[in-house]
Amino acid sequence: QSGSKMANVSPALQWSIIRKNSSFLFKRNGTTYTKEPNNLRGINSFRYNGLVQEKTVGVEANADGKGVTLVTKNKKQNQPSKNYNRIGLKKNNSRRAFKTIMKTLKGQGYRKDL
Repeated sequence: QSGSKMANVSPALQWSIIRKNSSFLFKRNGTTYTKEPNNLRGINSFRYNGLVQEKTVGVEANADGKGVTLVTKNKKQNQPSKNYNRIGLKKNNSRRAFKTIMKTLKGQGYRKDL
C-alpha cells in the first residue's frame, strides 16, 4: 500500500478526539465555546463543528472590508489547499447578500439551521 493516501476516518471518531482537546476551545460562564472556522454558532458540539462535518458553511469578511465571502467545504479531504470553496459576495445590502447565500445553500442540500 502506498503512503500517499490517507485513510478516511469517520466524523464520529474525529469528534471524539477533538471535542475536549482543541486549540479553538475556550470557556466562558461555565459553557464551552469554540472559535473554529465554519462554526457559525460558536457552540462546541458535533452538530455545529466545522472541522469534522462533510458539509460546512462559513461567512467571512472580505479583505477590503466591502462585502462578505461564503465558504463551503468540498469533498477533497486529502487536499487541504483545495478543501474549501470561497465565493465573494460584493453586495451593498446585507439582505441581498443573505438572500444570495440562502439560494446558494438551498440548491446544495445544506441544513436550514446553518
